[in-house]
Amino acid sequence: MSSVPEPPFVLLADDDPSALTELRTALRLAGAQTAGARSVKVALDALVFHAPTLVVVQIAMENGKGWEVVHAARSQGQLPTIVIERSPDPGTRRAAFAAGADDVIALPLDATELATRIMALTGRVRRAVTSGPVYRHRGLVLDVSAHTVHLHGRAIDLTAQQFAILRTLFEANGATLDRPRLLARIESLDDEPPSERAIDLHVTRLRRRLGDSAKEPRYIEAVYGVGYRLATSEAGVNALGDDAEDVLCALPDPLLVVDRLLRIRFVNDAATRFLARGRSEIVGQRCGDVLECQDCRGLDLDGPRCFALAISGGASTLRDVPASVLADGAREDVRFTIARVQGDELLSIEIRPPALETRPA
Repeated sequence: MSSVPEPPFVLLADDDPSALTELRTALRLAGAQTAGARSVKVALDALVFHAPTLVVVQIAMENGKGWEVVHAARSQGQLPTIVIERSPDPGTRRAAFAAGADDVIALPLDATELATRIMALTGRVRRAVTSGPVYRHRGLVLDVSAHTVHLHGRAIDLTAQQFAILRTLFEANGATLDRPRLLARIESLDDEPPSERAIDLHVTRLRRRLGDSAKEPRYIEAVYGVGYRLATSEAGVNALGDDAEDVLCALPDPLLVVDRLLRIRFVNDAATRFLARGRSEIVGQRCGDVLECQDCRGLDLDGPRCFALAISGGASTLRDVPASVLADGAREDVRFTIARVQGDELLSIEIRPPALETRPA
């Protein structure tokens, strides 16, 4: 079975906002990913950071500084380059080809036709394969070359802005980055010049995609009055270790890990699906507040009647204990298996819904 080709990534450099927006829209409709640079500085930074498939430059931008982008594109792995000239001139065309441009397009030209010519050229080239680094932080893995993010082995879909922010935080190696630094990384990706408020929104959505919590950050934490960094505190960390966490995330049964205060420190993928709640809504909460356990008679299993509290107090492991929990807004009959882990400091709570009880051992 043939794989689906990666869409081309086109960097557009033009200081005319309306022309830039029109061409970006046409290219997106044609199936391309785009970055738009309204200044030469942003374009040069995007060339290095985003490694585009192809570069389109309006050479008259900033009084002729667009030539800097052309030369930079050719010096960086001979990136295919299209030059746009607003005033047709044979001398300009000769200079563009001498500088290494693959095509020179004179305006005015319909944006859709221009996008078609750009896509035709991208079909004859392939995005340069770079050997970028692979970063890891508490089960979160970002592969720069493959442009992928995995959380405990599960692929996470991110927007271009979210990927750029996460990559920049990884590259900072734990240092705090202010919002202007992060803005520089997404400026070419937003249709309008982004604001510091836009960074906060992108980070909030990124955390949501990772199942992270602002109150107990595991992956990204805010530094008040400054910006963001990879989470360095132990808040929200399950103390199991990345390898153990990867194994638990792959288990088919819903599973929680709680501390002696019965605060949830870890939840696997099966549990988030069963409870129909995100990690950020579960981790850090008391397990009783999340599960709302009841016995077979409908009596609340709280206080001294709590199974987990009995295990924490010294009882032996409990296996296949019948109860009911609140999952996705409805009562579900389940069976609990509760045991001590990590030197008795933590408890594992395995939840087996009825559909899984008949499974062969």
